[in-house]
Amino acid sequence: MPGMTGPRSWPSLADKLSARQNGFGLLRLLLSLAVVVAHGRQIGFGLSSPLYEPSHHQVGLGDLAVCGFFALSGLLITRSAMRINLRRFLWHRMVRILPGFWACLLVTVFIAGPILARHDGIPLHRYLHDPSGPWAYLQANWSLSWGQAGISGILAHVPIPGEINGSIWSLRLEMLCYLAVAALAATEVLRRNRAVVLLLVLGGWLYLWTIVAGAPQLRSYIYAPTPDNWTLPFLGAISLSQLLPLMVIFGLGALAQLYREQLPVHGSLALVSAALCVGTFHYGGFTVVGIPAFVYLVIWCGVSTPRPLTRIGSKVDLSYGLYIYSFIVEQGLVAFHGNRWGLLPYLAIAFTVSLGAAACSWHLVERPALRWKDRTLGELLPPFLRGRPAAHGPAMDGAAPAVVPAPAARESVESGAANRHRRTSL
Repeated sequence: MPGMTGPRSWPSLADKLSARQNGFGLLRLLLSLAVVVAHGRQIGFGLSSPLYEPSHHQVGLGDLAVCGFFALSGLLITRSAMRINLRRFLWHRMVRILPGFWACLLVTVFIAGPILARHDGIPLHRYLHDPSGPWAYLQANWSLSWGQAGISGILAHVPIPGEINGSIWSLRLEMLCYLAVAALAATEVLRRNRAVVLLLVLGGWLYLWTIVAGAPQLRSYIYAPTPDNWTLPFLGAISLSQLLPLMVIFGLGALAQLYREQLPVHGSLALVSAALCVGTFHYGGFTVVGIPAFVYLVIWCGVSTPRPLTRIGSKVDLSYGLYIYSFIVEQGLVAFHGNRWGLLPYLAIAFTVSLGAAACSWHLVERPALRWKDRTLGELLPPFLRGRPAAHGPAMDGAAPAVVPAPAARESVESGAANRHRRTSL
């Protein structure tokens, strides 16, 4: 039967993947919560990330959450690139990521920064005019480059000193993955020669093997140090040790979309994938065996979510805001000794405050920005620069429905005007 594969005629991903009913919104929210928990242990108490010890130092809970974001993004961003033209694809990516990120930078330097500076006894004038002050922070980070981690010496006496928002490190890598997809779409590789993508991902995976092979019992940290680093325009310094595994994960998600008709989706395979993840935690090889299994498990969960739960994140998606604000909130709580009551109260307060910040980000910045995603360039210009409107025909870059991404992260499938309000991610 068409669209059916496997020894028992299991359904394929194409059969299971629904534009309107999927659990990707719930998954992104859970992954963001995992980041809050992982960072909270490290920031508030100097503890290692959950799963780091059980996996024999191969991966922590926060690392695993970022992997989940990249797997979902690989699937959904590739789907988007195959449905709309290149110019609109790039515009959608920018509209989804940058407004929320820029707003977060402004909140960081003009609200959180002065509060923390005052708490640290740093005068406002010194905070504003320090060589590593807010202006330098904005200039170093506005393009996702993460060129400066701290502001004016604040947060010097916390377990992770001087770093005000460590969550944003992954956004530049995700944007680089988006640009790679754009290049593959522009050259018609996604539509006409998907085997090229398969070979690229296979090459990256084999390179990971060469890194992991040198570790005892293949127990290498997922971001094993490599000698190669690059500095790219706008995106700044890129470390191969971080980029390689995340691009392989993103690529596996992309392959799931490209080979959706051939990829079987079944609970039995999900159980095997879960067993491989647990097994590689204990015996080693998670980076090269566990990661593909984890990507399959994430996709299976997304398309097998019970229908009532698929409504979570479909209209109000707080996962991106939760991801980019939680680190700031947790650092601030530690500075004000909010960790003195213990881990669970600290995490509860951090999650509540971060969720409030995420709600403000969604309603005040992200959702309003998404209203511009299907506008044409002429509509974005001031009236005196628009010129005379065309008498007939649609806008040049169209208004096709598309998937709109978010980090690290961070993506839901959209279909039609009824879903234009939906936000996807990371």
